Amino acid sequence: MSDIVGCRSILVIQSDWHDSLRNNDTSAWIYYKRRGEPAQYDKIGGTATSDTFQVQSRTERTISVKHQPSSLSTVFIAPVATFSGIHSKSVISLGVGEGGLGVSVCTDNKLHVWETQTGIVRRTLAGHLFDVYTCQLFPSGVVVLSGGGDMQLRIWDAVTGSCPVVLQGHVGAVLDAAVVDRGKNIISVSKDGTARLWNCGEGKCIATLLSVESVINCCALTNVTDAISLPHLEEEPDDLEHSTSGKLLLVGCEDGSAHLLGVECRKVLNSFTFGAAVLCVCWATPTRGVVGLSDGQLMVVDATSHTTHLLAHNSASPVESLSPYTIGIRERKVVGVLAGRRDGVCQFYQIDTSADSMLTNLYQLTGSDCDPVYSIATDLDHIYLACRDGCIRKYCRRDLRL
Repeated sequence: MSDIVGCRSILVIQSDWHDSLRNNDTSAWIYYKRRGEPAQYDKIGGTATSDTFQVQSRTERTISVKHQPSSLSTVFIAPVATFSGIHSKSVISLGVGEGGLGVSVCTDNKLHVWETQTGIVRRTLAGHLFDVYTCQLFPSGVVVLSGGGDMQLRIWDAVTGSCPVVLQGHVGAVLDAAVVDRGKNIISVSKDGTARLWNCGEGKCIATLLSVESVINCCALTNVTDAISLPHLEEEPDDLEHSTSGKLLLVGCEDGSAHLLGVECRKVLNSFTFGAAVLCVCWATPTRGVVGLSDGQLMVVDATSHTTHLLAHNSASPVESLSPYTIGIRERKVVGVLAGRRDGVCQFYQIDTSADSMLTNLYQLTGSDCDPVYSIATDLDHIYLACRDGCIRKYCRRDLRL
């Protein structure tokens, strides 16, 4: 990938550029940085003039800027809303559903259910004994899954706040989880180095899918039924197991390894070693996963060919969060991921890097002032970012357009 599409370089703009440039009489700083080289700073807007940076277009919440020497262009998108009243401490995990509810947790262990339209907190879910590290909504949008330092997973009614199911069995903190289809089964990963399959109705661990010597930081589940033929389980599955056929699990570990597992067959199909800790993973397509590393690299894991390749390394800032994302509609769609970094930058990276499909602009969600983006969630109309500054920022998907 060339510098034009940002494999090794990046544009970063002042976090509150939207406010600074509102009246067209003040400027905002911007810089271009190629990894390993000094940044080039300048100002745009107001009375500022620049031979290095050119403002190409501007809308109510977006500004497109081009770095002339490199031809790198980025569309910067401001939030449509900033929810500062949900939490008062760093927001470390976030989930939203299509029914209008969101769930999030912060470092003072406040697990809140809130309205995605207004940011009004509707429920506080209390029950975990120690810090909660992960939370999400089931596909129904009214059931919450959480896991934390007490080695438990809890399943909550988001409407009433009750917790009918507690899953116990891990001997280390639960760091991430994935819901299998509609949610009869879930998968969790832990500091104890295991990935476990659970039945929610019975509150029972069905199987230990993986056991390694390292802390497992993250996991993501995909359905490859129509794309890859996976090995079958050598014996009949447990009656408590549902919809695991064709499911492939990608897990990332603190020791820099990632593993591909067939859920139904209980087999590790391949393992990969990277040069830095794996902090987050997601599936950009059913067969292409993305791994975010602590050294700033984004790597693609191809489940079909069992190979890996570099997606981007335009920043040394650790990749804290990933979410699959598609820009465009109908006949033209660009598939990729949103990656949130420790320095507060959240940018879209395109998976298909063939010359005839490359984007002419990069897309970046702004608002965080150097505060890490710890979690990303999306619904049909919006994108939500959880940050260290205690804010949850909401962006309009229509602002990311081709």
